Amino acid sequence: MGKLLKPRGLKGELRLWIFNEVDSALKTGMEVWVELADGEYSSHYIETLEICREKSWIKFSGSSQREDADQLSGMTFLISRDDFAPLKTKEFYLIDLIGCNVIDENRDSIGLIVDTMSFPAQNLIVVETKKKEVLIPFVDAHVSFFDKKENILIVKDVEG
Repeated sequence: MGKLLKPRGLKGELRLWIFNEVDSALKTGMEVWVELADGEYSSHYIETLEICREKSWIKFSGSSQREDADQLSGMTFLISRDDFAPLKTKEFYLIDLIGCNVIDENRDSIGLIVDTMSFPAQNLIVVETKKKEVLIPFVDAHVSFFDKKENILIVKDVEG
């Protein structure tokens, strides 16, 4: 869903970067999960939220001091799939790509999608091949077809 950045002020608020701020499902009162450094997750409820590009910020219930915010700074946060906004026909979330087989237009196997990355310029898929991990831009120039039912993604022959 996003990443918690540095503290904002002294009252436990945090700046945040939302991976999809255009259609964010975040709301006051919602439960979010923060991925801790040890791989565990902690549950937090949104007390206050302001979404406005680089100035977005969040405050969790029970977080009232800068030190509370410092403990969560730099961590990724998630929401339950049940809280995602409904999709229109033929739409999907990037997370739906994880676990898909990647093949080329000749139907030869390239690898398996193990992660996605969201950047302002474009989204990337992380594909684990037999030899290494490769990053493929998730744009029309490189992706021919995604079949959610068959769990495959067809990519065009990309140099490199």
